[in-house]
Amino acid sequence: MLIVSWNVAGLSTTVNRIYDSYGKLNNKKPSVALSEYFERHGADIVCIQEHKIPLSQLSSRSEPLNCASIENYESFWSCCVDSKKKGLNGVVTYVKKGVGVVSANSTALGSADLDEQGRCIMTDHGKFVLFNVYVPASSGQPLSYKMKFLNALRRAMKEQRKKQKHVILVGDLNISHAKLDKFWSDRVLFINDIQKEVLTGVASSLPTWKLDLAKAWPRIEEALRTKEVVPTQTTNSLTKKTYNKYRMMVQVDGKKVFLGSHESDPRYCEFCYDFESSSYICAEEDKEILSEEENVACVSVVIELMEKIAGIRWDEATQRQVGEEAGASRVSPTRKWLNGILYEDGMVDAFRHYYSLAEGRYSNEGARIDYTLLDRSLLTYLQKGNVDSLRSCSGDEDPNTEAAALAVATANNSFRPVSFEGGGIVEADQRTLDTQFGTPHTGMIYTPPSFSDHIATSLLLHGDCCSPEFEVNSADPTTRKTQPHKTQKSIKSFFGTALIKTTNTEPSSNSKIGRTQPEQRRGSIRHFFDPTSTGTRAANQVKRPRLNTSTVKKPSILNHFRPKK
Repeated sequence: MLIVSWNVAGLSTTVNRIYDSYGKLNNKKPSVALSEYFERHGADIVCIQEHKIPLSQLSSRSEPLNCASIENYESFWSCCVDSKKKGLNGVVTYVKKGVGVVSANSTALGSADLDEQGRCIMTDHGKFVLFNVYVPASSGQPLSYKMKFLNALRRAMKEQRKKQKHVILVGDLNISHAKLDKFWSDRVLFINDIQKEVLTGVASSLPTWKLDLAKAWPRIEEALRTKEVVPTQTTNSLTKKTYNKYRMMVQVDGKKVFLGSHESDPRYCEFCYDFESSSYICAEEDKEILSEEENVACVSVVIELMEKIAGIRWDEATQRQVGEEAGASRVSPTRKWLNGILYEDGMVDAFRHYYSLAEGRYSNEGARIDYTLLDRSLLTYLQKGNVDSLRSCSGDEDPNTEAAALAVATANNSFRPVSFEGGGIVEADQRTLDTQFGTPHTGMIYTPPSFSDHIATSLLLHGDCCSPEFEVNSADPTTRKTQPHKTQKSIKSFFGTALIKTTNTEPSSNSKIGRTQPEQRRGSIRHFFDPTSTGTRAANQVKRPRLNTSTVKKPSILNHFRPKK
């Protein structure tokens, strides 16, 4: 059984891309194209994050390309119903028919302000429950809210274990757990530690970059005390259109020096250049918790500060050396939470279970924030899959090298980066798009960049872990809430196309006396709106006396909906 997890950053765009690439040319229905796309990946369960489809579209059956009702799959939804954030977030789990599902729950966190954000859906598959989550990003919500979500999620998983359920957690956790999960330039340096090392150590035994940094840091701090955010303008070289932006500026020897990139929000300009310690108030424990130490800086930011303020430019080899010695935050509450569910609650990072040293997303400087985690009790079901080499590689590359990562992520350079001239992502040819498909396995699925800015992750389990005899309890109100697309009747059923049975007790020439004759008539729109007609009456409806239509005026459609006086 293969579970696929994928942050699509907007399901509308993704399903249209899939339809254009795998449905339209073959004249297939959109629901069939999406189903066949899942099946081609070998997916039994597909967990989508950030579908961004409003609840109103699902309940009115106006969602993009009927993506709620696709061939051979059931879908279970959690939508953002926060009035300030409608059309954001959202998670949906597709389950292939034949894979056992007992129930689904979009309010598993047990907190209205968390559940209304549409960030969690739990499906019960008998032996195990599956949590599909989209954790708040640190830049989008206060850290206190993110930790409230994570703590509620951990409690919900513990509650399921008390019910003798195994737990699987997949989705976008918005956490980079370890050093290997970050691109080298996104790792952090602990400046205070480096300064102490230089003061107490032997200079000849230390790398030059540490000596340079320790010496230059006071000058950098002095320049940053002059920082201010100023308005700027950028121009698209292709369209010549201008945009109002903001940028950080400092004074260095009486000269203006710009730092960072142009941002649409002035708050983003200062984020990377604030090296003071920070903390947040944990409402659940009613105490202040340290979230970052003083003078902790990202490697890429330190490289920029050394060049623009200290006048020292490190070559590429030195930069890589700095990145190798850098690490991950030591006090990050989100990293501590992930450590807690791994080392205290007994969960396993399925990707790291097989690929303990894998790293590197080449020049896109990405980070691993999408996970497939499972209880250690499920390890007997976990399978690596028959994957001898990375897809899109010639077979000559060492799969643990950056060259192999580059080949896989770009389909041997067939996926092209966005041009600085604008115009968006250039769509690849069909052969390149098809490189995403391969043998079901535990790991990563290199979905095309035009489909989403995230790649998919996968978890391969032995089929015995799921019991196919379980069927969805359609009478369960919690489960029904996760399928709003099934509550809307079609216009065809609204106008009564069903055959209506009436009873005829009058004998006829071709019937026996006393035998009832079912009379079947198809209701028309005229019959529906005409109360004088008997054609659409149900069999148990009280029969009205026939009106004299010569003296009584028939009501119009307006009269039908007009309230009675």
